[in-house]
Amino acid sequence: MDDAGIQAELAKYKFYHVIPVTPTISTPGVQEFVPLQTIVHQAIDKVDFAGKRVLDIGCRDGLYCFEAEKRGAAEITGIDNCLSLGATEFLIPFFQSRVRMREGSLYELPEYGLGPFDVVIFAGVLYHLRYPFSALRILSDSLGDGGTMIVETAIICDPNQASTLYCPVGKESPYEWSSCTFFNLKGLRDTLRCFGLVVTDELLLTPIRPEFYGAVIRAAFVCRKDAAVMADFPHDYWLGKSHKAWQF
Repeated sequence: MDDAGIQAELAKYKFYHVIPVTPTISTPGVQEFVPLQTIVHQAIDKVDFAGKRVLDIGCRDGLYCFEAEKRGAAEITGIDNCLSLGATEFLIPFFQSRVRMREGSLYELPEYGLGPFDVVIFAGVLYHLRYPFSALRILSDSLGDGGTMIVETAIICDPNQASTLYCPVGKESPYEWSSCTFFNLKGLRDTLRCFGLVVTDELLLTPIRPEFYGAVIRAAFVCRKDAAVMADFPHDYWLGKSHKAWQF
């Protein structure tokens, strides 16, 4: 297919990601979001994908799916609640890619029977979720012990002296109405650890300084799954299954 044919095919679809298709042509995604993806690529650089089973939650057009494939992943599954036709109808066939995408919710992930995975990529989704703890538990359960999870999200800036979750509604959101869950750094670190996800690397798009307190910035965390750490916390009690965690 020549350049004119590629451009004509791309014009049939609406893209979110800017993905190189040839050395001179990329998908016409949202350019203003490209800088936000920098720290995800930096996090990806810290992970060995060779021979791994990879899950990309909120995959959109597959930017990180295709990157994992380039890096030698053996199997890549992308899940999004609004499947990208540009990816499934054009990009995957054009790249002759082994990436598989399916439409669905991460909350339905246990029903799919897809795991365990070696690497989970969870970028640009967490701050949209009103049920973040359920989501992180599900994703932790989908990851094999010793596996890696990349979490990228918007966080609220503060001194990080206490674990904090800011959960605005409607116009109070610093982004828009669907953005409703903003941990601070300590809050997300501690929450991840509760689910056995030990942070090994932390990347900030913007350094936290006092003048930024109350604003949101983007951060990415590279985590290692350690089931022994998860066992340190009273999950049965948190799920309402047991009162043994508290003896008076």
